[in-house]
Amino acid sequence: MLTIIGRRVNLREFRTGDAAWLVRTMARGTWWRWDAPWEGPPSEDELSRVPVRIAAMIREAASPPRRMIIETRAGSPIGTVSRYWVDERTQWLEVGVGIYAARNWGRGYGPEALGLWVDHLFEAMELRRIGLRTWSGNERMVRLALRLGFRREAAFREAYATADRSYDRVAFGLLRREWQRSRRSRHG
Repeated sequence: MLTIIGRRVNLREFRTGDAAWLVRTMARGTWWRWDAPWEGPPSEDELSRVPVRIAAMIREAASPPRRMIIETRAGSPIGTVSRYWVDERTQWLEVGVGIYAARNWGRGYGPEALGLWVDHLFEAMELRRIGLRTWSGNERMVRLALRLGFRREAAFREAYATADRSYDRVAFGLLRREWQRSRRSRHG
């Protein structure tokens, strides 16, 4: 079972017992306001499908995994990282990160987890680029992308709307050579 060790967090593959944690966690809190506020909180139907999806992901294991659990060094799960192909032929992957409970926000878990994930994906896969998409109102994710060296590449104006206002969808990209260059400068 793959585990990626960090200073404050580890990334590990999903286990069957994680489904119950993820359903409980997704049913509580306001994490969805940062993920996709126009969709609202997950419905009972969406939550009921989570264990089925996790069981399928475990059964049909991919290398590297398509999604991993973020846990504190003490072993408490706090979020997930994910990956999916935009275009496998051109070696273009997209990533995501989510820290679900507000008590874990602002502690540096997200930046470390996403940095570990990007590093692992570039090492384990033939990738030219990794992308990340979010919405303009998710200021934390925008700062995180820029902090890790992603460049803002596009804005799709007023792509999302809540009852209060419209938001742009923003796309960021990071090339393998940019990541390698930033790693060398960080690690001397």
